[in-house]
Amino acid sequence: MRLAQSVLCAAVLAIAAAPTAQAAQMLVNGSFEDTGGYAPQGWGGFTYGAGYSLPLPGWTVGFGSVDITTPAHGGFWGPAADGANALDINGWDAGQISQSFNTVLGRLYTVSFDYSRNVAGAPDPATALVSAGGVSLGVTAANDASFGSGYNMKWKADGFTFVGDGSPTTLSLTATVPGNGGVFFDKVSVTTGVPEPAAWTLMIAGFGLAGAALRRRRAVASAA
Repeated sequence: MRLAQSVLCAAVLAIAAAPTAQAAQMLVNGSFEDTGGYAPQGWGGFTYGAGYSLPLPGWTVGFGSVDITTPAHGGFWGPAADGANALDINGWDAGQISQSFNTVLGRLYTVSFDYSRNVAGAPDPATALVSAGGVSLGVTAANDASFGSGYNMKWKADGFTFVGDGSPTTLSLTATVPGNGGVFFDKVSVTTGVPEPAAWTLMIAGFGLAGAALRRRRAVASAA
């Protein structure tokens, strides 16, 4: 029995130490580059809201409204952290967006995002909440130089991890302060590592060896 346990432990340790493939991305349109065909207005942005006829691709607006800004059309809200666009979680007022995805039981997921603030007069401080997998992280963007200024927005990175429970979970970005203008988000991501095929081969081989060791032990015990 000890031999079987040793082989099995070795297989598990090999999986833990094995390299993982490139992290799998769980979200769609995390950098808000897909606008769903919505043409930017002259001031460099456009609004999505609960019940609006044109949806924000990949996301659901739960309440209120949110703005997508495109620095190329106006320039004041830029540069974006990733690509051309960024999202203000406060549109005409406080808004919320969410996106659901499946999880695997016991697998670790990493939520990451860049954030800034609306440089055109958001509340001080602008606040929001990022939630997924039973974990919530408050985000605060005060009116200070660390977030830049018009035409020169600066970004900070943040995030957290959670363990999947095998059922679908929802990532939500929620404004927690009223007003027209708030926390900006960009480069929103949920990733999880997937073992390389070689690692799975090691694990399967380990289980096979453990089973063979158990069978041999039983055969010896029967003969005795």
